[in-house]
Amino acid sequence: MKYMAEKLIKVKILRFNPSTNGKAYFQSYDVPVTEGVSVLDILDFIYENLDSGLAYYDHAACRHGICGGCSLVVNGKPSLACQTLILGDISVEPPKNFKVIRDLVYKRGELK
Repeated sequence: MKYMAEKLIKVKILRFNPSTNGKAYFQSYDVPVTEGVSVLDILDFIYENLDSGLAYYDHAACRHGICGGCSLVVNGKPSLACQTLILGDISVEPPKNFKVIRDLVYKRGELK
């Protein structure tokens, strides 16, 4: 991801850590973006520069929208983080019906 920002956006991420209090909450980050960055690029930036405690499926998988490993809910809509481009402020959550392990990491194939 390019770090010369065209603008700052607000990124709200639903955080959850069962080893602490077990309650989900939104955490906000101000993130510099340039044209053409994806949600996955933003998550990488947050992890590398702002919060190394953020849990998410990183880009080790396909990054081409084929495997579905980065499926998340972005602004209330099911999305692939690697293919969803950033246009402005966003909220990011794990899919609604899966068991959340931590933050944006959920158990695939295991419903709540």
